[in-house]
Amino acid sequence: MKIGIEIGGTFTDLILLREDAAPVTLKVSSTPSDPSEGALLGVRRLLDKAGLPFDRVQEVLHGSTVATNSLIERKGARAALLTTEGFEDVLLIGRQEKTRVYDQFYRRPPPLIPREAILGVPERISAEGEVVTPLDEEALLRKVREAVERHGATSLAVVFLHAYRNPAHERRARDLIERTFPELDVSISSDISPEFREYERTSTTVINAYVRPVVRRYVTKMQRELESLGYGRNLMIMQSNGGVLPAEVAGRLPVRMFLSGPAAGVAGAAFVARRCGAPNLLTMDIGGTSCDIALIVNGQPQMVSKGLAEYRIDGNPINIRMMDITTIGAGGGSIAWIDDGGMLRVGPQSAGAQPGPACYGRGGTHFTLTDALVLIGLMDPARFMGGEMRIDPALSARAAEPLGARLGMDDMELAKAIFRIAVVNIAQAIRQTTVQRGRDPRDFALLPYGGGGALFAASVAEVMGIDHVVVPPNPGIFSAYGLTVSEIRLDFTHSDPGRRLAQATTAEIERAFAALAEAAETEFRNFGVDPAAIAFTRMIDARYVGQGFELTVMLDPAELARRGTEAVADGFHAAHAERYGYAFPQQQIEIVSYRLEAAVPQEGLLPEPARPPHLPEPAWREVRLDGTESWAAYERFDLPIGTELAGPAIIFEPTSATAVPRGWHLRVDAHGNLHLTRQAAK
Repeated sequence: MKIGIEIGGTFTDLILLREDAAPVTLKVSSTPSDPSEGALLGVRRLLDKAGLPFDRVQEVLHGSTVATNSLIERKGARAALLTTEGFEDVLLIGRQEKTRVYDQFYRRPPPLIPREAILGVPERISAEGEVVTPLDEEALLRKVREAVERHGATSLAVVFLHAYRNPAHERRARDLIERTFPELDVSISSDISPEFREYERTSTTVINAYVRPVVRRYVTKMQRELESLGYGRNLMIMQSNGGVLPAEVAGRLPVRMFLSGPAAGVAGAAFVARRCGAPNLLTMDIGGTSCDIALIVNGQPQMVSKGLAEYRIDGNPINIRMMDITTIGAGGGSIAWIDDGGMLRVGPQSAGAQPGPACYGRGGTHFTLTDALVLIGLMDPARFMGGEMRIDPALSARAAEPLGARLGMDDMELAKAIFRIAVVNIAQAIRQTTVQRGRDPRDFALLPYGGGGALFAASVAEVMGIDHVVVPPNPGIFSAYGLTVSEIRLDFTHSDPGRRLAQATTAEIERAFAALAEAAETEFRNFGVDPAAIAFTRMIDARYVGQGFELTVMLDPAELARRGTEAVADGFHAAHAERYGYAFPQQQIEIVSYRLEAAVPQEGLLPEPARPPHLPEPAWREVRLDGTESWAAYERFDLPIGTELAGPAIIFEPTSATAVPRGWHLRVDAHGNLHLTRQAAK
């Protein structure tokens, strides 16, 4: 029996899965001041709802925004950076690039560590990994003492030059610091991001040091509280790469948690893609605060591993392997407003969990996307959060009045306009994820989830020319479900920039991967996982000689054994052609890094609730999406497997609803997924 807990900006979603019964689901309001409070309250209520004691639970899996929030809100630890003497300004110099190119008044966000707390240590490793200047251990400890006594540091980042080639100085420094200053948290770059490019490696390690004490306290508290309720196993934490790790390991490597919540949903979508015969999916997660977009290609989420401009958190590059997810401020709590040019806008500002949209009746006065859905009729006030929370349409109408008066609209005209703006905003994010990366969105089925995803799916699909929508069971808590099917996973990297592929040998490549596999087996053994259960995926980062950045190429061990380095070359040329539209088969290639993904697959459980043998008569609901129409209304789990019906219809379930507009057709597959297709495309 498993419990998945995913904390969002507005709601905390929970699901309990067991082999012998249908899932038990629950949504509770998030508690931004201390996210663990809402999560633990939800766990207690979930078990009460299921009528089960905690000692029956075999695994608890958790996705959290605590790392992201502590960085964005600048509420991390007071940290210091120890680096090679003479390289103290790397973090401040950065890449000399602007994230807003045309902003004449652009200012980079201030560094997480001020210049005075960046301290140089006498030592030097060459680019070939040879010791040029031995580590001055006495000077190191003096600098640490200065960081603690003068700058109040409680956490240290240690980033020495070329430590990705030879980590000996960093590891010795960590050992000395932990022995002499046991109260300090220490993050070393050769553990956090053992890759070349000094700025990105430094930034990633600094971020880890900055948020590590906060995250460690949080996951330790969650583990302790769960144990007090009777849970006797490791709490598993979701990472940005779509895998989970024990809380203790996640607390040591919090930089891997920044997409913790969104990654859980994408992991669940990949499971559905492989299960329902739609291997290419475009995911759309619309929650209370944001909308997250990602791609599943051939059943696998798309990943990134470079700290480039578009893969930053609050302006800080993070050089780790993570899911490629685009986020915009288009959630249910997104506030409607009028900009300085008199244009109606929606988001990115959000009403959040407190006070929330006006219809919640918690004191919110802003008109939000949720309020618009209520007035249009796509949300039923009596069914919100499974009927556990009542919402008031009159409060939505009242909140619409000031905006409507300024724009000369009544509340219904305003609600429809806000819905259309949100659809366009989401479509633009989809174009960024697909078209700008050389992919045609029409080649994908759309998989919506989150509380609002399935309400917008058909409308967004029409704008994007997509003909197929797949709505999984329980989409409103789907990210929590994604946690329960996520693998235990770690990524390992060895950088070897400048190595010409033509000069490399198969034996050399095999040795590099064997060393990474040995490190993976040791790590997994340390947290109680049998190394024999690990499945390895090999990748090589490569580029044409003279290029500034590289591409990641999957490497089949059998192909490497059969064809040698030609297998790497052909894979790279194909990847380059797919990404950029061309390749240079005669051009020399160089290896940059070896990557090894180590994962232990998990079994997915999702027993279907009992369904009636025949389709019941619908209720009817007035919806004002395009004019005013009566839509057939059904409860999702009253639809027998194989049901087919034509829109307009709305399908309600405890945590969400699915809109099937006129011109769309619905079918229920053998796993309970809803397939929506445009009738004109049949």
